[in-house]
Amino acid sequence: MGGIRVVARIRPQQNTGIERDCIVSAANIDGDTSSQPNLVRIPNFKNENEVYSFQFSGVYDQHSTQQTIFENESTGKTFTMRGGKSLADRGIIPRLLSSTYRRCRKIEKDSAGKVAVGITLSYYEIYNDKVFDLLEAPEKRTPTGLHLRDNGGKTLVVGLTERPCESLKDFENIYDQANVNRSTSATKLNAHSSRSHAVLCFKVTMTTGDEVRVSTASGTQL
Repeated sequence: MGGIRVVARIRPQQNTGIERDCIVSAANIDGDTSSQPNLVRIPNFKNENEVYSFQFSGVYDQHSTQQTIFENESTGKTFTMRGGKSLADRGIIPRLLSSTYRRCRKIEKDSAGKVAVGITLSYYEIYNDKVFDLLEAPEKRTPTGLHLRDNGGKTLVVGLTERPCESLKDFENIYDQANVNRSTSATKLNAHSSRSHAVLCFKVTMTTGDEVRVSTASGTQL
């Protein structure tokens, strides 16, 4: 348990918000402003003189950039993982894939074409204890979702779609369409809040002659 860190991020202000709407703040438990905050402070609406404080391993305030989160953390809520369309707002997943694509192209170039590298994506959500393929249109889903199977101690999602993804542009097209298929509902803070856990998996296959090596990685969105 000693290796587990619980980190909070105060989401940046949305375009529809105004500065006075931002009531949550980050602070440090010992008052040291030179180190990373580790408290989230929220005022008590019933008593303006009282502030609730919640301690975490680390806290990123609303001014933290996507680059800062990417360099220091490896998981988070939807905005941290997915981010926006601009280069500066890209989240952890597209930044990780961008780095992977650059590495793959370098391997192919350095091998003078002797090594071929391919990437495929799969993307699913866990909603109401059922697993659904996000690369499949909702109308094609079965009510029971996809089945799970034990595969040597690892859980395998049976029938999960794998889609070739050869560039970051391919990824953005596939990813955007798949996120349309996510289960959402309105909350008090977000009219289109995701109501599921989503897992994006990407598989890198390196082929050298008759030898094939496969590596997989997953990223989770809440």
